[in-house]
Amino acid sequence: MSEVLRSILDTIQSTQDTRPVVVFDLDGTLYDNRPRTLRIAHAYAANLGEAERVDAEKILALTVADLKYRLDDSMRPSGISEPVIKGAQAHWFKRFFTDAACADDVPVRWAVRFVRACYERGATVVYLTGRDIPNMLVGTVRTLRDDGFPIGVPGVELILKPTFEENDTAFKQGVLSRIGALGRVVATFENEPGNANMFARFWPEAHTVLLKTSFAPGAPAADEGVVWVDDFRFA
Repeated sequence: MSEVLRSILDTIQSTQDTRPVVVFDLDGTLYDNRPRTLRIAHAYAANLGEAERVDAEKILALTVADLKYRLDDSMRPSGISEPVIKGAQAHWFKRFFTDAACADDVPVRWAVRFVRACYERGATVVYLTGRDIPNMLVGTVRTLRDDGFPIGVPGVELILKPTFEENDTAFKQGVLSRIGALGRVVATFENEPGNANMFARFWPEAHTVLLKTSFAPGAPAADEGVVWVDDFRFA
Protein backbone atom coordinates (compact mmCIF):
# COMPACT_ATOMS: atom_id res chain seq x y z
CA MET A 1 0.00 0.00 0.00
CA SER A 2 2.09 2.87 -1.30
CA GLU A 3 -0.63 5.31 -0.17
CA VAL A 4 0.26 4.98 3.50
CA LEU A 5 3.96 5.41 2.74
CA ARG A 6 3.31 8.55 0.71
CA SER A 7 1.07 9.83 3.50
CA ILE A 8 3.88 9.33 6.01
CA LEU A 9 6.29 11.27 3.81
CA ASP A 10 3.75 14.07 3.39
CA THR A 11 3.20 14.20 7.15
CA ILE A 12 6.93 14.46 7.79
CA GLN A 13 7.28 17.30 5.32
CA SER A 14 4.30 19.25 6.66
CA THR A 15 5.01 18.93 10.39
CA GLN A 16 8.61 20.05 10.80
CA ASP A 17 7.66 22.16 13.82
CA THR A 18 6.70 18.98 15.73
CA ARG A 19 10.08 17.25 15.12
CA PRO A 20 8.67 14.19 13.30
CA VAL A 21 10.12 10.78 14.23
CA VAL A 22 9.90 7.49 12.32
CA VAL A 23 10.76 4.19 14.04
CA PHE A 24 12.05 1.17 12.11
CA ASP A 25 12.72 -2.38 13.27
CA LEU A 26 15.54 -4.13 11.40
CA ASP A 27 15.18 -7.92 11.10
CA GLY A 28 12.15 -8.83 9.02
CA THR A 29 11.35 -5.15 8.51
CA LEU A 30 14.14 -3.22 6.82
CA TYR A 31 16.17 -6.39 6.29
CA ASP A 32 15.47 -9.86 4.96
CA ASN A 33 17.70 -12.01 7.15
CA ARG A 34 16.80 -15.30 5.49
CA PRO A 35 20.06 -15.22 3.49
CA ARG A 36 21.88 -15.11 6.83
CA THR A 37 20.11 -18.28 7.91
CA LEU A 38 20.66 -19.96 4.55
CA ARG A 39 24.41 -19.37 4.55
CA ILE A 40 24.68 -20.77 8.09
CA ALA A 41 22.62 -23.84 7.17
CA HIS A 42 24.63 -24.47 4.01
CA ALA A 43 27.91 -24.16 5.91
CA TYR A 44 26.66 -26.70 8.43
CA ALA A 45 25.66 -29.11 5.65
CA ALA A 46 29.02 -28.77 3.92
CA ASN A 47 30.75 -30.10 7.03
CA LEU A 48 28.52 -33.14 7.59
CA GLY A 49 30.08 -36.56 7.25
CA GLU A 50 29.41 -39.29 4.70
CA ALA A 51 26.78 -40.85 6.96
CA GLU A 52 24.70 -37.67 6.66
CA ARG A 53 25.33 -37.16 2.94
CA VAL A 54 21.66 -37.41 1.97
CA ASP A 55 20.64 -34.93 4.65
CA ALA A 56 23.45 -32.60 3.59
CA GLU A 57 22.26 -32.64 -0.02
CA LYS A 58 18.73 -31.80 1.10
CA ILE A 59 19.96 -28.86 3.16
CA LEU A 60 22.14 -27.58 0.32
CA ALA A 61 19.10 -27.73 -1.95
CA LEU A 62 17.19 -25.32 0.28
CA THR A 63 16.68 -21.82 -1.06
CA VAL A 64 15.68 -18.56 0.59
CA ALA A 65 12.10 -19.15 -0.54
CA ASP A 66 12.01 -22.42 1.45
CA LEU A 67 12.86 -20.74 4.75
CA LYS A 68 10.19 -20.25 7.37
CA TYR A 69 10.46 -18.39 10.66
CA ARG A 70 12.00 -21.42 12.38
CA LEU A 71 14.83 -23.45 10.92
CA ASP A 72 13.34 -26.79 11.95
CA ASP A 73 10.08 -25.93 10.19
CA SER A 74 12.13 -25.11 7.10
CA MET A 75 13.93 -28.45 7.12
CA ARG A 76 11.28 -30.99 8.06
CA PRO A 77 9.29 -30.72 4.80
CA SER A 78 12.44 -31.89 2.97
CA GLY A 79 12.62 -35.06 5.10
CA ILE A 80 15.85 -34.13 6.87
CA SER A 81 16.49 -36.35 9.88
CA GLU A 82 15.79 -35.03 13.36
CA PRO A 83 19.38 -35.43 14.66
CA VAL A 84 20.68 -33.37 11.75
CA ILE A 85 17.97 -30.75 12.27
CA LYS A 86 18.96 -30.43 15.93
CA GLY A 87 22.60 -30.09 14.96
CA ALA A 88 21.72 -27.44 12.40
CA GLN A 89 19.73 -25.49 14.98
CA ALA A 90 22.65 -25.50 17.41
CA HIS A 91 25.02 -24.40 14.65
CA TRP A 92 22.59 -21.64 13.65
CA PHE A 93 22.17 -20.37 17.21
CA LYS A 94 25.93 -19.96 17.64
CA ARG A 95 26.35 -17.98 14.45
CA PHE A 96 23.13 -16.11 13.67
CA PHE A 97 23.42 -13.44 16.38
CA THR A 98 26.89 -12.20 15.40
CA ASP A 99 28.49 -9.19 13.76
CA ALA A 100 29.89 -11.27 10.91
CA ALA A 101 26.54 -12.82 9.99
CA CYS A 102 24.89 -9.41 9.48
CA ALA A 103 26.75 -9.07 6.19
CA ASP A 104 24.42 -11.61 4.56
CA ASP A 105 21.26 -9.59 5.24
CA VAL A 106 19.52 -8.02 2.24
CA PRO A 107 17.48 -4.80 2.45
CA VAL A 108 13.77 -5.27 1.81
CA ARG A 109 12.79 -3.83 -1.55
CA TRP A 110 12.80 -0.02 -1.59
CA ALA A 111 13.72 0.12 2.13
CA VAL A 112 16.87 2.17 1.65
CA ARG A 113 15.12 4.67 -0.59
CA PHE A 114 12.18 5.08 1.78
CA VAL A 115 14.27 5.54 4.92
CA ARG A 116 16.43 8.07 3.10
CA ALA A 117 13.29 9.86 1.93
CA CYS A 118 12.06 10.09 5.53
CA TYR A 119 15.41 11.47 6.65
CA GLU A 120 15.77 13.91 3.77
CA ARG A 121 12.30 15.32 4.48
CA GLY A 122 13.35 16.11 8.04
CA ALA A 123 12.38 13.09 10.15
CA THR A 124 14.47 11.75 12.98
CA VAL A 125 15.09 8.12 12.03
CA VAL A 126 15.16 5.61 14.87
CA TYR A 127 16.33 2.05 14.29
CA LEU A 128 14.85 0.05 17.19
CA THR A 129 15.99 -3.55 17.10
CA GLY A 130 16.14 -6.65 19.23
CA ARG A 131 19.78 -7.14 18.22
CA ASP A 132 22.21 -6.74 21.11
CA ILE A 133 25.19 -4.46 21.60
CA PRO A 134 27.85 -7.03 22.61
CA ASN A 135 27.30 -9.34 19.64
CA MET A 136 25.80 -7.27 16.83
CA LEU A 137 26.48 -3.54 17.16
CA VAL A 138 29.52 -3.47 14.88
CA GLY A 139 27.95 -5.64 12.20
CA THR A 140 24.71 -3.66 12.30
CA VAL A 141 26.42 -0.30 11.85
CA ARG A 142 28.57 -1.69 9.06
CA THR A 143 25.68 -3.11 7.06
CA LEU A 144 23.50 -0.03 7.52
CA ARG A 145 26.39 2.10 6.26
CA ASP A 146 27.32 -0.18 3.37
CA ASP A 147 23.72 -0.58 2.20
CA GLY A 148 23.13 3.18 2.12
CA PHE A 149 20.82 3.68 5.10
CA PRO A 150 21.29 6.92 7.06
CA ILE A 151 23.63 6.16 9.99
CA GLY A 152 26.21 8.05 12.01
CA VAL A 153 24.70 11.46 11.26
CA PRO A 154 22.58 13.92 13.28
CA GLY A 155 18.95 12.93 13.38
CA VAL A 156 19.57 9.17 13.37
CA GLU A 157 19.33 6.95 16.44
CA LEU A 158 20.35 3.27 16.61
CA ILE A 159 18.94 1.48 19.67
CA LEU A 160 20.02 -2.08 20.48
CA LYS A 161 19.51 -4.25 23.55
CA PRO A 162 22.26 -3.94 26.16
CA THR A 163 22.35 -7.73 26.59
CA PHE A 164 21.45 -10.73 24.46
CA GLU A 165 19.30 -12.25 27.17
CA GLU A 166 16.84 -9.36 27.49
CA ASN A 167 13.40 -10.03 26.01
CA ASP A 168 12.95 -8.14 22.74
CA THR A 169 9.43 -6.87 23.40
CA ALA A 170 10.13 -5.88 27.00
CA PHE A 171 13.23 -4.01 25.86
CA LYS A 172 11.35 -2.12 23.15
CA GLN A 173 8.54 -1.27 25.55
CA GLY A 174 11.06 0.14 28.01
CA VAL A 175 12.47 2.69 25.57
CA LEU A 176 9.24 4.03 24.05
CA SER A 177 9.05 7.05 26.34
CA ARG A 178 12.62 8.05 25.48
CA ILE A 179 11.90 7.74 21.79
CA GLY A 180 8.78 9.85 22.25
CA ALA A 181 10.91 12.56 23.85
CA LEU A 182 12.73 13.00 20.53
CA GLY A 183 9.63 14.53 18.94
CA ARG A 184 6.31 13.46 17.47
CA VAL A 185 6.34 9.82 16.36
CA VAL A 186 4.49 9.84 13.02
CA ALA A 187 5.09 6.22 11.97
CA THR A 188 6.45 2.90 13.16
CA PHE A 189 7.47 -0.12 11.10
CA GLU A 190 7.64 -3.69 12.39
CA ASN A 191 7.21 -7.31 11.30
CA GLU A 192 5.95 -8.63 14.65
CA PRO A 193 2.22 -7.96 15.23
CA GLY A 194 2.66 -7.93 19.00
CA ASN A 195 5.22 -5.15 18.81
CA ALA A 196 3.13 -3.25 16.27
CA ASN A 197 0.12 -3.42 18.58
CA MET A 198 2.27 -2.08 21.42
CA PHE A 199 3.39 0.85 19.26
CA ALA A 200 -0.16 1.56 18.08
CA ARG A 201 -1.42 1.75 21.66
CA PHE A 202 1.48 3.92 22.82
CA TRP A 203 1.35 6.28 19.81
CA PRO A 204 -2.29 6.09 18.66
CA GLU A 205 -1.94 9.08 16.33
CA ALA A 206 0.96 7.54 14.40
CA HIS A 207 0.81 5.27 11.37
CA THR A 208 1.56 1.71 12.49
CA VAL A 209 2.85 -0.39 9.62
CA LEU A 210 3.57 -4.14 9.45
CA LEU A 211 5.74 -5.75 6.79
CA LYS A 212 4.41 -8.90 5.16
CA THR A 213 7.59 -10.84 5.78
CA SER A 214 7.50 -13.32 8.67
CA PHE A 215 6.70 -13.27 12.35
CA ALA A 216 6.93 -15.60 15.33
CA PRO A 217 4.47 -18.49 15.48
CA GLY A 218 1.62 -17.76 17.87
CA ALA A 219 1.78 -14.01 17.37
CA PRO A 220 -1.44 -12.10 18.16
CA ALA A 221 -3.63 -10.64 15.45
CA ALA A 222 -2.80 -7.10 14.43
CA ASP A 223 -5.01 -4.44 15.99
CA GLU A 224 -7.54 -2.62 13.87
CA GLY A 225 -5.87 0.27 12.13
CA VAL A 226 -2.49 -1.43 11.73
CA VAL A 227 -1.59 -1.40 8.04
CA TRP A 228 0.19 -4.24 6.21
CA VAL A 229 2.58 -3.54 3.33
CA ASP A 230 4.57 -5.84 1.04
CA ASP A 231 7.60 -3.58 0.84
CA PHE A 232 8.63 0.08 0.94
CA ARG A 233 7.67 1.13 -2.55
CA PHE A 234 6.09 4.59 -2.33
CA ALA A 235 6.21 5.85 -5.92
